[in-house]
Amino acid sequence: MASTALKRSRLRPLNLVLASSSPRRQALLAALRIPFSTFTTPYHEPHHPHLPPHSLARLHARSKASLAFALGARGVILAADTVVALGRQTFGKPRSLSHAYQILRSLQGRTHRVYTAVTLLDTCTQRRRSACVCTKVSMRPLSRHEIVRYCQLVNPLDKAGAYAIQDAGSIIIDRIEGCYYNVMGLPIATVVKLLRSLGYSLFFPTGSPSRPTQPSQ
Repeated sequence: MASTALKRSRLRPLNLVLASSSPRRQALLAALRIPFSTFTTPYHEPHHPHLPPHSLARLHARSKASLAFALGARGVILAADTVVALGRQTFGKPRSLSHAYQILRSLQGRTHRVYTAVTLLDTCTQRRRSACVCTKVSMRPLSRHEIVRYCQLVNPLDKAGAYAIQDAGSIIIDRIEGCYYNVMGLPIATVVKLLRSLGYSLFFPTGSPSRPTQPSQ
């Protein structure tokens, strides 16, 4: 008990800045009912065909956080990047609807991997934490007409891999192995761990509570 109280006493108030315009990442944080702000950066993802997908996602997440800091964001900057990989081939956001169709044709009936890298940058201390999470996603076989219809149901152009698991994903996804929220673009459990290593908590975003309380009976 004493150890737990000591750990809680070290928690600091969290000024969380999400360096992303992704509505899915914003929705995931909003669902936790914690205060946060958004800071959109004009980051253009460079093409690195020789980097493995986890390294590519890490590079983009770190670069997004660094750019947000350079442009004036202050607090604990949270940046993330998602890469979809099928073997050695990687997929980001499609360039057009025809490109989205081609991506889904490649993924249908097969198992691919979704990598989401997360970077936290505490601008007060200059400390940085990063991690990358992988989830296996098996997509059911899809006909040409089904792919066209799916692209009509959702907007595939702002989604890595041209699909979203939460947007009509149930009709194209057979199963997943790993974190569901990672496929959405933000592995919350990993964010919790990284924040804790910096002295912050999503459970206590205003800092340590004055004293622990028991739930009412």
